[in-house]
Amino acid sequence: MSTIRVRQTSLALLVVGLALVVGGGLVLALVRRDLVGSAERQARQRAEETATLLRTGWLPTELPTEPPAGGDDRVVVQVVDQQGRVRSASADLGDEGPLLATPPGAGPVTGTVRRSLGGERTDLRVVGLRVVGLGAGSAGTLSVYAASSLEPAHEATAATATGLAVAVPLLLLCVGVTSWRLVGRSLRPVEAIRAQVERITPGQLDHRVVEPPGRDELSQLARTMNTMLDRLQRAQQRQRRFVSDASHELRSPLAAIRTRVEVGLAHPDRTDWVALAQAVHRDGDRLDRLVDDLLTLASASASASASAAGATDGPAALEVVDLDEVVLDEVEAIRARGAVVVDLAALSPARLYSRPEQLRLIVRNLLDNAERHAAGRIEIGLAAGAASAELVIRNDGDPVPVAERERVFDPFHRLQPARDRASGGVGLGLAIVRDAVTARGGQVWFADCAEGAEVHVRLPLAGPG
Repeated sequence: MSTIRVRQTSLALLVVGLALVVGGGLVLALVRRDLVGSAERQARQRAEETATLLRTGWLPTELPTEPPAGGDDRVVVQVVDQQGRVRSASADLGDEGPLLATPPGAGPVTGTVRRSLGGERTDLRVVGLRVVGLGAGSAGTLSVYAASSLEPAHEATAATATGLAVAVPLLLLCVGVTSWRLVGRSLRPVEAIRAQVERITPGQLDHRVVEPPGRDELSQLARTMNTMLDRLQRAQQRQRRFVSDASHELRSPLAAIRTRVEVGLAHPDRTDWVALAQAVHRDGDRLDRLVDDLLTLASASASASASAAGATDGPAALEVVDLDEVVLDEVEAIRARGAVVVDLAALSPARLYSRPEQLRLIVRNLLDNAERHAAGRIEIGLAAGAASAELVIRNDGDPVPVAERERVFDPFHRLQPARDRASGGVGLGLAIVRDAVTARGGQVWFADCAEGAEVHVRLPLAGPG
């Protein structure tokens, strides 16, 4: 399995290697073109010098082999008549006929041929000119060919290729070593963060990774890891507190049942078994409600987690629901008990796209909480806006202190433990509401009010997501 270090180094070698190959090819092409052009320029210059002499009537049998004026390399010359006979030539040229098969026309001709020069076969760059208007001693039209050897160009090109063949591998080696070390140095803090996280066990979630200074990607990674560890630690603490509270709540009715039964068995003749059965039945009801609330809270928490992770309810799970009708249905149960008066003057229609059981769960728990804490009156308001509906439930009981307005949504948290237990509450209702509202994409909070406690629930009209 390749590592990031290997992949990054390989990629650097591939990119630099391709660049060096392409660049080396361009260098070779440019060097060769420049040298061939230089040879052609010297041949052209020598041809023009010879043509000038021919126009004066100068035509020796053997032409000198020498560089043109200002040139560096030797250039051979050949003069050919219209019949293709060589009239004059440099001594280094063998007797192989005209240098070019095509005679020059109105303009010069160029070409590359392989001929014998000084007894050795070599490539020649040839320039041919036509000479007319000759001086005394010559007649007709002649062709002048000047040729410069391309051997220096071949040697320079070969030397350049040899240099590139040596330099390119060395450069690639340097790039590979440098990339390997730089990538390794860049990944060293990442490896340090990984090693620190790996050492953190479920019992050490209070540990944190070291955050490098600055605001680069590594610093952001370390901060993100620490933020994740914070969330995990808080979640673990909530889970442990929840398990502890749930165990305590379950133990209380079980202990009461066990104690009553043990006392009755110890004194069967003095025990009122009907009263004992009624007490056990009440404790059993309490256990039943507690288990139901725990299952409901677990389901609501799972829905909230799925919503936070980006999951949404399928189209088949959602339908149009009249929230005001849900409120009216739940209010009927409260009015049937007759413990409090319910005022619905501020209730107005509100239609949402949601799951009916989810809205009933929210409304039922809010009304149950309000009924337990009300002195004698509950007021319910509902209004729909452009994008959301807001449900307001106010009771005339004790207000919720500002410092407690967030904590009351924690599982098993009670402002009045004795009263809640007496009325059957276990401190899970508002926790269930918060998770259900969060899963629905809404908000729930306690607001300031002149008298009593007032809870607000804002729900989007559309489905979550």
